Amino acid sequence: MMAGKQLKFVSLPLLEIGFPKINCMFLVDSGADYCYLPASIGEALGINIESGEKRESKGITGKSFTAYFHTINCKIGGWDHKIEMGFSYNLGVPFGILGRNNFFDLFKVCIDNKNEEVELKPYK
Repeated sequence: MMAGKQLKFVSLPLLEIGFPKINCMFLVDSGADYCYLPASIGEALGINIESGEKRESKGITGKSFTAYFHTINCKIGGWDHKIEMGFSYNLGVPFGILGRNNFFDLFKVCIDNKNEEVELKPYK
């Protein structure tokens, strides 16, 4: 740390989403194209990861990763949904990612950074 400078902790807009067996934390990420979870979570849900549709994706750093897409049931904000989720063995983060397809197209999303809240309103 540089003298006279303080680093500020930045909280992340995280949401908890329920699945039939477990709940997971997800980063609300308007820059992500799709929704992702670590493959270990999919395996815990009983999903045969590599039987899904294989797609190559890139993160914000430009680093590529492989994801296998499956449609799964979940509960978001108290509402039941079927969403397409990409499971990856090398996602690089310990939580899920909620991207534009299958999340932002389901909800109007308001991130209140000051109060550390995420508000969801389903589109009708």
